[in-house]
Amino acid sequence: MKIDYKKLFLLGFGFMGISVVWALYNADVPVILQSQFGMSNFATGWIMNIDNIFAVTLIPIIAAYSDKVSTKIGRRMPFIITGMPLMAVFFALVPWIPLFFGTSTTGLVIFMITVIVMNISAAVSRGPVIALMPDIVPPEQRSPANGVINFMGGLGSLLVYFGIGRISSQNRPLGFGIAAVITLVAAFVVYKAINEPRDAIYYKSQAEETPWWKNIGSLLNKEHKDLWFMLLAIFLWFIAYNAVETFYVVYMSLESGMDPTVAENLAKLNLGVMSLVFMVFALPAGWLANKFGRKRVMSFGLVFMLLAVTGIMFTRNALWLNLLFAMAGVGWAMININSLPTVVDMGSLAEVGTFTGLYYFSSQAASIVSPPLIGFISDLAKSKYVMFPYALIFFLLSLICLSNVRKGDIVTK
Repeated sequence: MKIDYKKLFLLGFGFMGISVVWALYNADVPVILQSQFGMSNFATGWIMNIDNIFAVTLIPIIAAYSDKVSTKIGRRMPFIITGMPLMAVFFALVPWIPLFFGTSTTGLVIFMITVIVMNISAAVSRGPVIALMPDIVPPEQRSPANGVINFMGGLGSLLVYFGIGRISSQNRPLGFGIAAVITLVAAFVVYKAINEPRDAIYYKSQAEETPWWKNIGSLLNKEHKDLWFMLLAIFLWFIAYNAVETFYVVYMSLESGMDPTVAENLAKLNLGVMSLVFMVFALPAGWLANKFGRKRVMSFGLVFMLLAVTGIMFTRNALWLNLLFAMAGVGWAMININSLPTVVDMGSLAEVGTFTGLYYFSSQAASIVSPPLIGFISDLAKSKYVMFPYALIFFLLSLICLSNVRKGDIVTK
């Protein structure tokens, strides 16, 4: 069965809309918190962790619950056309709160309520948006399809980095408004492009009576050890990745021995190169998996990450750093494009939402654990350089876990 790339790119608009909001949220909300509300680094860090907390708790539950839903417009679509518009509206309100209510305690409370409701709305839509891809794509084509979805997500982030973000720096309400409009349009495009009852490979017109939590509970046995090894591998490689993503810029600025401004700009360029290469290589990573197998491609991706991090530890040459981060972008694409399809294909067509939720639980749990963990270790070592051996250890542990996975690879039918 061939992929309908047009339909996939249209579905990708949903992930692009979500990515636009998150990229601008992560870039600008810390600035608002510190410049307008005078928040400390510690308080800002915890507020910025709200999305990860909701991702770990709500996304798995909602994604699993959506497996049991049956409506005229599908299982996932009710969550998408409710969550994404609400997320867009409350996101657009964020920069207006300090303007209308000031930066007093009242203003901060209203700001936090707005941020929390926005995060809940995002959690409602995020899992179902991602689960919709394996719903409409046969298992053997899910890696290339996930490449398309991630390409569109990367495009959304680039729109912020090179366009909307700059507008927002000058006029924050306008920047947030543009991002919100893009998200609303994206939700509408997905709704019009995907007829879930018609397009889904598996669809039941009647809601299933088995509670969603019993589906998850049934996975806690030895028969599903491959699933748990895979989820542990995902958790471990995100532990490694998040450490570098969180502390690389500040390490380069304060501890590399280079001029702080030059070092910071170089570090941001390095991360930008990795993001761009990841986006460009998203589609080839899926095609490679179809040819050589997902596990093999992910294993090579982890080897690429190990080599890249090792090289980054020992060079401060700008050209070499960009080349090494480009290698990391290729490796990260080989890993991430194929990990979600691997997890989803360990379940049945009726359990796509449940397994999507488990994937998000593993990846987002790492986002909560890793930054404070590497921060604590860095304080003990009195240097952020420790993030490099830390990343190597966790990438290596994830490779060991992946080597124990036997299921979830592509089976051509």
